[in-house]
Amino acid sequence: MRIKQWLPVVVAILVAGLVASAQISSTGSVMGYVKDENGKPVVGAQVVFQNLDTGRSLTMKTDKSGQYFGANLSSGKYRITLTISGQEIAKREVSVQGGLYGDPNSLNSFRNKGGDYDFQLQKKSEGGAADQESAKAKAGYERAAALNREGKYEEALAELQPLAEKESTQWVVPWQMAVAYAGLNRNEEAEAAFKKAIALAPTDARLYNELGRLYMKTKRMDEARTQFETAANLSPEDAPIFWYNLAVTFYNQGDMKSALEPLAKVVELDPGHANAHFYLGVCLYGTAPSRVEGGQVKVELPPGTREHFETYLALAPDGPLADQAKAFLQQIDTTVPSAVRSRKK
Repeated sequence: MRIKQWLPVVVAILVAGLVASAQISSTGSVMGYVKDENGKPVVGAQVVFQNLDTGRSLTMKTDKSGQYFGANLSSGKYRITLTISGQEIAKREVSVQGGLYGDPNSLNSFRNKGGDYDFQLQKKSEGGAADQESAKAKAGYERAAALNREGKYEEALAELQPLAEKESTQWVVPWQMAVAYAGLNRNEEAEAAFKKAIALAPTDARLYNELGRLYMKTKRMDEARTQFETAANLSPEDAPIFWYNLAVTFYNQGDMKSALEPLAKVVELDPGHANAHFYLGVCLYGTAPSRVEGGQVKVELPPGTREHFETYLALAPDGPLADQAKAFLQQIDTTVPSAVRSRKK
């Protein structure tokens, strides 16, 4: 076998050795909406996430669309407190998972951006039959959402199916059905349910993101990209999240080349995204051409490779990937001994 046939193997082994434990993950990000009893956004509401283990808290305020957003929360249990005009309105406990949408391989992690973090103020009830029926439907939906979180997808569907006709205008019902179908690998039904949710809430970028992730799961890459691009266009402020999710899937499938473009978009839109800099450095390194010089393999690094590792260390000097970033920088500065030897023909 000639040297040039060995080089890709040598480089692949080198990269694998450095990033064997580097599945993309991160601290959690959270987003939710606060709406009044008529479904209109509540502006300037204060939302506080307090970590029940560490006591640390993150305070956010809702914008003109009633949305709040926060990043870099460590995984764990949190208490959310909603305060409007100085009055505490609601309180609940939730889980925040690592990864911008939780586990990047789990469609069920959509809940990290959905109903768990939303607040809908309730109209005062007069105890009529309509109110009782509405309360019953809400309770069924909440049971279904809880069952989905526990991975009890069949039971969740049993709760949701009676609601599908009664609450036909509520996008959250087909959304939860999509989560359940996806958890059961009933992908065609999950796709149909996501599309129904999108038809009911066509401007909600999160739904396009989740449909894109479903397409990634089923290897429909072009359709997935279309969904992520739609999500990014609908919600430019969240575009780094959607592009990062696309990069996550490519990277964790071992396709570093395809991960390059979405990672580049992330750092362009959000230069302070430390993890995107690290993984962009990894992907540039892992896809770099190589050559033999003096019996040694040398990697011809694309411009910016070193800088992305250095930027990660500048942004997160004590971050979870700091040691790996330093290892890459050391490797870049070191001549790689060649395992390849010429053979007589």
